[in-house]
Amino acid sequence: MIRRTIAPTLSNTPLDAPNHFVMTFHAPELAREALPGQFIAVAAGGGMQILRRPFSVYSVDPEAGWASILYSVYGPATSTMAKMKPGDELDFIGPLGGRVFEADPDPSCHHIMVGGGYGVPPLAFLCRNIRAANPNARITVISGGRTKNLLVGTDGLEEIGVTLEPCTNDGSCGYHGLVTGRLEEVLAEDQTAHQPSYVYTCGPTPMMKAVGDLSIEKGVPCQVSMEVFMPCGVGICMGCAVARHDGTYARGCTDGPVFPAREVKW
Repeated sequence: MIRRTIAPTLSNTPLDAPNHFVMTFHAPELAREALPGQFIAVAAGGGMQILRRPFSVYSVDPEAGWASILYSVYGPATSTMAKMKPGDELDFIGPLGGRVFEADPDPSCHHIMVGGGYGVPPLAFLCRNIRAANPNARITVISGGRTKNLLVGTDGLEEIGVTLEPCTNDGSCGYHGLVTGRLEEVLAEDQTAHQPSYVYTCGPTPMMKAVGDLSIEKGVPCQVSMEVFMPCGVGICMGCAVARHDGTYARGCTDGPVFPAREVKW
């Protein structure tokens, strides 16, 4: 159920990546209800902010009643958020998003997450849900960044048995090149081994288009979480239109944010 929440901040931890933070806050209803791919719309920045800003849910603990988001500082709202201390209140609406990530139910499936920058958090959330439902699931996260210290969002995933495949443009960590280069190799390995694969991606639009196109070319299903501007987040303003191949448009917030890659007209 969508609701406005004033949540006390529990922690606001800076990451090694410059100007990146993980904020954890007490929000029992969100922690119980949020699903991978959903987001919250935050009010911060005082009089300088007209519209709420969307942030993907990163992690939740339904029993302890907390949730978290990962964000980077790039404007008045996030600058205000970066100064928040434990006890300060976070004003948000959520959980938002009508269509979320749906994991392939095949227990033998290789779940491949491909993320870039702050597109990784919803994929990390999905990893934890898949692992909870199937302790033996094979899960790989291919994450990309310009350099090593810009790889974010994968903390704690190796501990639950997720294989991490970092990719950097400068070769400072993992695969030297774009995420699509490593993805192509992983898909080829799966096809040689007759291993069913499913791709899930979130991040910069050019990256998601390339991941979606490669998946379609290889005959592998792919879900994309669209990073579109969402002025209202509840389907009223139509500012988040996503073009589809059938000539229609979907609302990124309520009809998405997750879509089959084949459906999106980039």
